[in-house]
Amino acid sequence: MNNELITKSVKLCLFGLIAVCFINIFSNIMQINLINDYLVKNLYSKHEFSVLREKNLFRVNLIYGLYMLFLFSSFFLIGRWFYVCAKINHISRKEELKFSPGWSVGWYFIPFANLVMPYRSLKETYKASFKSENWHSIKIPYDFPFWWSTWLLANWFDWSKWSIWLGDVITYSELNQASYIEICSDVFLIVNSFFLIRIINVVYRNQIEND
Repeated sequence: MNNELITKSVKLCLFGLIAVCFINIFSNIMQINLINDYLVKNLYSKHEFSVLREKNLFRVNLIYGLYMLFLFSSFFLIGRWFYVCAKINHISRKEELKFSPGWSVGWYFIPFANLVMPYRSLKETYKASFKSENWHSIKIPYDFPFWWSTWLLANWFDWSKWSIWLGDVITYSELNQASYIEICSDVFLIVNSFFLIRIINVVYRNQIEND
């Protein structure tokens, strides 16, 4: 079993997600400025603001569509990468592996357990990828806590944003608040993707060398 194709696919998808997150950050800044220019600085008439708001909405929806495309693609591809890399470790007959390939993905769908177990699963996959009989004693790099903490924070901010969007009536003040929250979520997702790519590179290199 080879993880070359899935690794390249995951990295391309993550780079695409990072790019869309940067674009989305600037889009949210533009939306915040538009609302502030209208409500605080009174730079536009109602008609002018209505026209600009429609253009803003078109841009936001377009970027959001791209964002969701890369996000859901990354979920599928990263899940497949977790499975393949865990499977390679099992095929290579590493001793005392606790996580099956299926559960290396499945833990993400178990409430509460998904706060801890996916981290432990990838940590095992990472350590077992090294060609060493004492792979349990290998220290994990700082990439891991950064990867997992930013993943949790990005999801928390995303949940906070949707708690505003799902309200009955959204004021311009709440729309601004949602934009700031989304910017935070995007920043953490960018950092998360960066550290995940670093982890992926090490596992990929180790398993190719051990092939």
